[in-house]
This record gives sequence, structure tokens and C-alpha cells, in this order.
Amino acid sequence: MDNLTALLKDINANPLVDRSFTWPGAASPIPMRQVLHFVGSCGLFTREGRPSRVLLTPEARHFLETGDTDYLIALLHAHVRFFGETLESIGEGLTYNELHQNAIAAYGLNWKSLDQVRRRVHWMRGTGLVECWTNGKIVPTDDGQALLARLSLVRPSDLESQRQAAANLPAELPEAPRLLAERLDSVTEEELQARKRVLGYLAGGASMAALSRLVDAAAAGLSRNEIIQFSAETFEVSKSSAEQSLNTLQGLDLLAQVGPDRFAATDLAVEWLTSGEAVDLIRHLHLSLALLGETLDALESESDSGTLTAVLAEKYPTSDLTRKDVTARVALLVETGLAERLGNVTRRTALGTTLAISLPLQKSHNVRRDSVPSEVGTAAAEVGQGLPLAGQLAAEVVNASTDSANYQRFERALAKAFRYLAMDVEVHSGPAKTDLVVTLWLSPTSRRRIAVEAKTDGAGLVTDQDVRFMRLSEHRARHQADHSVLIGPGFDIRVFREASKEDVAVLTAKQLAETIVRHSETPLYPHELAPLLLTGHADALEQTWSETERRTEALALVVNAMWNSANDPVDIEFGAGALDVRDIWRETKSLLETPLDKKEIEEALAFLSSPCVAGVVKRGTDHTITAPPALIASRLRSLASTIEAKAVGTESHGNAPTNRIAAPSDLSNASLRKTDPPSNDIEPAQVRAWAKAEGQPVNTRGRLPESLVRQYKRAHGLSAD
Repeated sequence: MDNLTALLKDINANPLVDRSFTWPGAASPIPMRQVLHFVGSCGLFTREGRPSRVLLTPEARHFLETGDTDYLIALLHAHVRFFGETLESIGEGLTYNELHQNAIAAYGLNWKSLDQVRRRVHWMRGTGLVECWTNGKIVPTDDGQALLARLSLVRPSDLESQRQAAANLPAELPEAPRLLAERLDSVTEEELQARKRVLGYLAGGASMAALSRLVDAAAAGLSRNEIIQFSAETFEVSKSSAEQSLNTLQGLDLLAQVGPDRFAATDLAVEWLTSGEAVDLIRHLHLSLALLGETLDALESESDSGTLTAVLAEKYPTSDLTRKDVTARVALLVETGLAERLGNVTRRTALGTTLAISLPLQKSHNVRRDSVPSEVGTAAAEVGQGLPLAGQLAAEVVNASTDSANYQRFERALAKAFRYLAMDVEVHSGPAKTDLVVTLWLSPTSRRRIAVEAKTDGAGLVTDQDVRFMRLSEHRARHQADHSVLIGPGFDIRVFREASKEDVAVLTAKQLAETIVRHSETPLYPHELAPLLLTGHADALEQTWSETERRTEALALVVNAMWNSANDPVDIEFGAGALDVRDIWRETKSLLETPLDKKEIEEALAFLSSPCVAGVVKRGTDHTITAPPALIASRLRSLASTIEAKAVGTESHGNAPTNRIAAPSDLSNASLRKTDPPSNDIEPAQVRAWAKAEGQPVNTRGRLPESLVRQYKRAHGLSAD
């Protein structure tokens, strides 16, 4: 509260944005723009003018004058989702984890970590509305209960009724202008496939308002310098950024060059300006921007960016859209009212549904559902063909879970998914057997065997009538497994209750798919992935993922800070380009919401200083970088390649994801890398280990019986011919 009050007073005294601000008790200032970015849209500030200024809202002035914390909380509640609802959800007391689960289950806020819940609770602690007890519970105070009675709250039932109303509300689609309608009717498949992938930079952002001002200004024709000057002044950007924006407008066919140095709005852009309809803008951009209408079409159900990227990758494998590309398209669809956000997921509106049906869409790739690549040994070849392995696997897991006419397809997809996650997989299926047995290699002396029960349902919901929990314990005993996990497209609440009684983990296909995609970006080890199958809670991995990503980010920040210092004339003159831990902390603290601590910096330096990397040299307490960051990264890739090359023959303990770009040598040598044993070259040691685990007699030396080899192949989904 002291920090907020100091910030409001400082802004009230000096509204300029391009200056610095020092928090109470801080040693050094930070840019005011950064402070405002951290605070976000909360009803306290407005922007105006050039030079850019930030002004207090009347509500902020009222709080500053009165110090009324209840008024402040009500203001934040009016602008921030799940704020007052947090106070209501606490009830008589909840832990952070319980509150997080309620936000997900009741309000559809698919937050991946506890950060958002913690921030809301910290504000309420700071204003005396809640207390944190030693038993881990967050408990409302009398003041909190009193304020809660005065707030207008959104309840889960309200959200559900809104969703149902939106689903049933018919949407009338405005008729397309004449030229635009003709262009949409005549567009060819080749033209759709040739659309540009990257949206590009736009001064003022990819919004209706910004695009309208830019195109309208150039409608009658302007010179290059006039357009750049207009963009720079209107949106307070540099001239180089304004020129980049001009190039984007040309690429989107909104502006065209009409003379040696003059540009004007295209005929189709003028039609959109005249109609003023958001759907006409999207219709127009759909003709130039790859998979824009196709993204709208794929938003039939609620999806996050990762899942949506995987779905588009499966349908249009040659498009190469990145998650960033998809996020930009979704933001544009939301801004134009064709889609809406629900927490971390997005779905199209009724108007978006009507528009998606009317647009000419690129033909989707006719991929055989049961031919999704299963092994990492083929990853290099697939990268060469533009097929994203993780995205394909994730999409297949989700799609196969609802293919109830072909339950074996789902079993195959799960087997491939678990192998991708570096786990040993045995495929059993059949009467009185479990579908799969997954073995997690945790250490040389520790392994966990998990019986996997796969359930498909065409409607996407498995009920308690579909699951016989008594048989799951029999399956565990038969296969000497110590745990069971139930996987399907979705489950009735009664399934979760029964599973809890029987100590069976429940996992949805979507949760597993999201794990695959994130694992491809930040791989986890089997012992780190174990909670996913032992508890069925995908969020149980969130802390491990966050810590791993944090260490990776720390490494990158340390390298870049040291390289910048090694090339700064002032740093070189006064310190020879060397930095100690405190110097690195000072250089990086403004780049993260939670600055790196001493231990994180020391761990990064220790790794970089190791003989294998040799990217940093330590002299006393100072450290000096030895090479450019790109070259250090190249050495790390070389180390990874060497480890992979020496690891041939160990893949039976699981395959790690390959998410690097394949070099030509990778493709030519792909045949030298072992994945699953070829049908005529089974590793005897693998067969003997499997037979022993299955309780089957097997000789310790000599030739293996052909019948045993065939059983092994069938159990692992290999051809037994």
C-alpha cells in the first residue's frame, strides 16, 4: 500500500511517462514505462497526449485523498477478473492450491501456476481483508466479510448461462462489399497456400482503431515520408518502426504503391473503411494472412494457444505457424469480436462461427490418423518435411480419444506419446489385460510400473458405467504394476470420486497433449514427469517446469549481461569487462518481474565456467565471458549431439524429444540412429528384461525362441511378421 501511494503521488506531481521512478526503499530507479506495464489496466490511470503522459483517474484521486482501502479493492474488482470472487471463494478458509483449483474448475481460468492467485491474495492481505494462518489456510477477516457483502460478484452459474446464450444466439453476418465478395469467390487454393505467415509489426498494434487511422490517412495518397511521419507522431513510435509498419500494410494489401514515392489505400481497403465492419477487415486480411480464417474455424471449442497451434499443425503441416503466429491471429480475432477469451483459453463467438462457415478455407492436409510418427529416430526427417513431431503427437492423442469406433488408435497414440516422454511402453490390450504398461526409469535402483487404462468416447465424456474399477486392481497384479492411471477425453464427476477411493489417477487426453507440447519446449526427466501419472494432476508439474524454465532464462540473461559488459567501452575502461555477482544482478534485475537471486546467478556462472562449456573465466570474484553468446550456444549444441551419438542403443529406456533444426548431416545419417529395434534386429537384453518382468521363463544366454520374440514385438506395438 505504501508503494502504491508513493506511485500515485509521484504521477500526480509529474505525469510524464518517459522518465524514471524509484520505489520506496529501492536503491536505484527504473523506467516509469516499466512500472506502468507491471501495474496494467486496473482503473487507476489513463494515457493521453504527446509527449506521452499518464494521468490519475478520478477514482485514483479519491483513494489518494481518502486512503479508503475498501474503495481501492472495489475499484480493482471492477477491472480485474476473479478479484472479489477470490474473496468469496475463500469461504471459511482455503489453501493457495485449493483456491487455484477453484479458479480453474468454477471460473475457467486455466492458470498454470499459483502466481495469479497469490497476487490477488497479497493485495487483500495488504488491505487487511484476509489473513494467512500457519496451517497454510487463507482466512477472511471481519473486514473482508463486510466488504464481500457490498461487492457485485460474478458466479459460475452466470458464466455458464452466458456460454449457453452465446452458443444459441444466432448471428447475422453483414454482406460483404462487392469487390471483396468477388475476390473471396475467385480466390484459388494456390493463392491461399501462398499467403504470408508473419503478421508483421503495425504501429498502434493490430487493432481496428489503429488500422483504420493508418489506412484512412493514406486513402487519398501520401508520400513515404508523410506516412512515416504520420505513424510516428500518431502512435509515438520511432521512424524506423513506422517504416516497418508501412511494409506490413503493403504486405496485407491494405496499402499499395501508386507512384515513385506515393502510396494509397487499395480498393478493397477502401471498401472496408466505407463499411466499417470488423468482419470485412478479417475477410480482407484472410486473403493475405496465412490460416487466419482457418484459425477461426479451429476455435470451435475452447482452446489455448498451444493446443490450437498443434491442431493447425496437424491440419496444415506445411504452414509452419509458430505459437507466436497463432497467438497474434487469436488476438486479432478477439479484438474484432469474432472470438472471446475465457481465462487462458479462447473460443469463437456466434458471429465468428457464422463468418468461419462463409470463408473460403485452405484445404486441410489429409493425414492418416493412425500414421502419426511414433519415434524420435524419425524426428530429423520429419523436421526436414516441415512436420512438427510434438504437435502431431499431441493432436493425435486428443483426436483419437474420441474415436470410439477405433479404440486401438487411442492405445497406439498413447504408446507413442509415452515413448516420446522418455518412458518404456508395453502394449498388451485384449481381454483381462490392461491396455498399456508404462515403466518410468527413476534411478538405477528404482522404477515405477504403471498400468494404463485407455477409454474412448465419441461424445468426449467417459462415465462411471464405462469403467470397472475392480478390474484395474486385477490388471495391476497381473502385470506387477504398482499404480494405475485412467486416460480418456473427459470424465464424469463420479469417475473422479470412484478413482479417488480406488487410488487410481485420472488424466484427460488434453492434459497429456499439453504435456507433450510443453515437454518439446522444456524437456523433463521421467522422475520429474512421474507425478503426472501417479496423481493425474497436470499442474503437479508446473513448479518443476517453472523452475527449469527459470534456470534456462537465468543462463541466457547472465550470458547476455556479460557479453554486453565485455563490449561496453565504459565497462572495459573501469573493469576490463568483468562482472561479479552483484554487477550481474544489477544488470538483469529490471528484465524480470522477480529478479534473479544470488544463488541463481552463481549456478549459471558455475555451469558456464565448467571445462566442457568454458564460456566464462573466473578471476577472484569477477567473471569474464570468453566468446559471443551464439558461439557458446553452438558449443552446447555440440555437446548435446555428442551425447546423443554415444547414446545409441539406450533408447529402450525412453526417447527424449528432438526440438532442434535438423542439419543435412542429420538427415543423411538418420538411418544410423536406433529407435525401436527393427523387426529383424531385436536386442536380446531388452527381450530378456521384458520376459522377466512378465514372469515368463527365458534363457540367460543363447538364441531367443522366435515365439518369445514375436510376443515381445506385439507387446511393444512392432510388426511381428
